[in-house]
Amino acid sequence: MPIIDDILAGTSGYLEGRAIADVRSIRNIELQRMQMEFDAMSDEQKARVREAARRRAREQARRQSRNGIIFLAIVAIVMVLIAIGSSKGHAGETPMYDKDGRYQGSVFDYARTQTYTDRNGQFNGSAVNNGNGTTSFFNRNGQFSGSAGSSIDRAFNFNKR
Repeated sequence: MPIIDDILAGTSGYLEGRAIADVRSIRNIELQRMQMEFDAMSDEQKARVREAARRRAREQARRQSRNGIIFLAIVAIVMVLIAIGSSKGHAGETPMYDKDGRYQGSVFDYARTQTYTDRNGQFNGSAVNNGNGTTSFFNRNGQFSGSAGSSIDRAFNFNKR
């Protein structure tokens, strides 16, 4: 059956090519018909058709420029939102001092998470606000070391600000 497959494959390509050619020839026939109608018009009618074509071209250009401005505005808004969103990701460092005013370390605040460093800058531990009235604490090895808040507080929404 390879001969039939080759014939069918060639036929489908031929028909696709014919379909494209037919569409192009139909378009050319339509353009020729329109040109003949235009040539048959009086000078006054030709002037009105040309003016309508100029108006349509100006309107299309105006619409395209308006769409371009809208697109640029949307891009600018997205860039501003990205800038605002990325600025919230930075840590706020708060230095800690003892009663004699000596530097003891820092707290880095990342909204729901705080990390602690000693005076040498070494990681000392972290606290995570779980958002349900409890805070979990982790030691310098990253292991859980305790929590604050209770299920009673969560259940009855005690200490809610």
